[in-house]
Formats: sequence, C-alpha cells, structure tokens
Amino acid sequence: SDTAKEWIELIKAKDYEGFVDKLHMSKDATAEEVEQLKQMYVSLFKEKGDKQTEKKGGFASYTILSEEIAEDGQSAKVKYEITYGDGSTDKNSLDFVLVDGEWKPAVNK
Repeated sequence: SDTAKEWIELIKAKDYEGFVDKLHMSKDATAEEVEQLKQMYVSLFKEKGDKQTEKKGGFASYTILSEEIAEDGQSAKVKYEITYGDGSTDKNSLDFVLVDGEWKPAVNK
C-alpha cells in the first residue's frame, strides 16, 4: 500500500513523468515499445486525467481500502478510493508486481 500511496501522490502532484517511470511494463515489450507506452500514458494523464479531475474540483483526499498480496508474494492488488473537491468519490484498484525487491505498478502491453 505504500507504493500505491506514492503513485497516488505523483498523480495528485501532476508528476506524470515520475509516475510512468515507476511503471513495470510487460517483460515482452521492447525498449522502444516501453518508451512509446510511457509517452502515451503521460499524454493520456495530461489530456484526459487533468480535465476529469478538475471537473470534480481536484483531488481532496484518498484512502487505501485494502491490500491483497498473492500467495507467491510476487504480485499484489491495492484497492483505493479518491475523494474529489466536489465531494464525489471514485473507487479503483492497482495491480503491482515485485521487481528486484521493489513493488511497481504493472502494465501489460
């Protein structure tokens, strides 16, 4: 859940480049595909994420609802809820993989 908090804080601060640098792309992706995916995510967050968040009055707070680590200890799912300035909320989840002892948000190509 600590990694999920870091991820949410990066999005809240609009540090999209910092966020995508933490992503773990599919091991089947080439270096070029990884770079293209990172650029796509940064653009997506800037163009769509900012607009949707601003419509709701910006980020007010977030709560980690649950953390489930797989039996093999190599993956996890964190459920969280974001509260916006207008009082509305969104519940989401993040999938993580353990890479070299560090939890990273997982993205499959």
